[in-house]
Amino acid sequence: MYWADKIAKEIISSKKFKPYWVDDMKTPSGFAHVGSLRGPIIHSLIFRALKDAGVEVKFTFVINDFDHADELPPEFKDELKNYMGFPLRKIPSPSKGYDSLGMLLADDFNKVMSELGVEAEILSSWDMYHQGKFDGVIKEALDAGEKIQDLYQKISGSRKKEAGWLPFQVICEECGRLGTTRVYDWDREKVSYKCEPSLVTWSEGCGNEGKISPFGGTGKLPWKVDWAAHWKVIGVTVEAAGKDHASAGGSYDIALTLCDEVFNWPKPFNFGYEFFLIGGRKMSSSKGLGLKAHDLINVLPAELGRFLFARSDYREQINFDPVGTMAIPDLFDEYDRCWLAYIEGTNENLARVFELSLIKGVPDEKPIFLPRFRDVANYLEQPNVDLVKKFEELKGSELTPVELKLLNQREKYAKIWIKKYAPQELKYEMLDELPRGLKLGDKEKEFLEKVVDLVEEKKDAEDLQQAIYNLTKEIKLDTKEAFTALYQVLIGKDHGPKAAWFLLSLPKKKVIQRLNEAVGVKS
Repeated sequence: MYWADKIAKEIISSKKFKPYWVDDMKTPSGFAHVGSLRGPIIHSLIFRALKDAGVEVKFTFVINDFDHADELPPEFKDELKNYMGFPLRKIPSPSKGYDSLGMLLADDFNKVMSELGVEAEILSSWDMYHQGKFDGVIKEALDAGEKIQDLYQKISGSRKKEAGWLPFQVICEECGRLGTTRVYDWDREKVSYKCEPSLVTWSEGCGNEGKISPFGGTGKLPWKVDWAAHWKVIGVTVEAAGKDHASAGGSYDIALTLCDEVFNWPKPFNFGYEFFLIGGRKMSSSKGLGLKAHDLINVLPAELGRFLFARSDYREQINFDPVGTMAIPDLFDEYDRCWLAYIEGTNENLARVFELSLIKGVPDEKPIFLPRFRDVANYLEQPNVDLVKKFEELKGSELTPVELKLLNQREKYAKIWIKKYAPQELKYEMLDELPRGLKLGDKEKEFLEKVVDLVEEKKDAEDLQQAIYNLTKEIKLDTKEAFTALYQVLIGKDHGPKAAWFLLSLPKKKVIQRLNEAVGVKS
């Protein structure tokens, strides 16, 4: 049984987590990296598994846009440097069409999630606080300030905060910063605060002191408290967390304990999931490390992007490095294996992975023939190959409309892969000049000189290819040595695409000039 179905079965059979409400959340601190998609897709898979099990379930995704900026996206660091410590919804947008940086970054991520079939209703933390939905939990947290400190210390082993610390930060009425304020008193109506000049290293508070009601969006709870508070405010009963938060004594443990002991709300069904790595490295949105989430939907079809996550158990690391590797062709091969298992009914788990990777459900028409992605890429590198005819030859009959659509899609993404991600040795482009250090023997020069005549004479690729082979026999030059010389002169490699097709795809004048230039090279 697929892991999400097992979890759904466990949730339902426990009878503890009704009504079923799946939730996930993210702070839009930068343009999200691809690893940020693991949480939304894991929760989407659980949501679908619960639905398929026949229960009524809701799914929300919270954008924590009330959080303050303690780091800015690299793209906007200089432009927005004066807004460190401001709530993300109060930092101006560097791009037109958005009211704030928070809205810009949230919209970017929301679009990617939607493309990948994440069905969640999007909620804004900023909006919920300002709508008064958090007023009740704010009061509970302020009343339990001392208890929360004790729980922090007990669970994480951290030092107890200074006397008078309260789990709340307000937006400074003078400078507008949130991240520099310290709340130190609560009279059950208003909180007293100071905007501290040296509270944090990344921003400077203005020194203003004030007293203000904590309700209606004047401030927010610190994020570990806020996390637990969200569960109660929304009604969440299922939420997982990434490994960094779910380690023993970490923020997840604190939030779960606060849920139980401060907010009097049942702990949601919970578990930790592993990291998504690029080339073995964990990524960061605010530091700009790793492939961006919005790039993923430009280099892979949406269902392949979703499959990248759905194929792995949540307890397994995903290590995906598309640059200069065969990771993308391998991903297509694995997807096709799951697709065939679904079509043929040969492997229940693989079929379920395929089913849960689809964006809009299983298509009515099933292809008989799946054009292999790496074959598409290989044929694209061979000039004058008609892809439709080639794959009809491989299939042994005409491609159906669904197979033609699939071939066209794979052609589109194979071109992107070849241009941006394929290993350098698979890219075949004529060099701008002869490679340095090129050494050719007399026989190889004779061969290239006579190839010039063949290029002038032959217009058909098959005829030219056969003529080149005949030439190697005529001058008694080893075929491999002959073609190696030709490839070195043209593309600087020892091997390449079918020579005749490649030669005819290039400007004739340029090819002849290059071959003549090579013949004149001194040994």
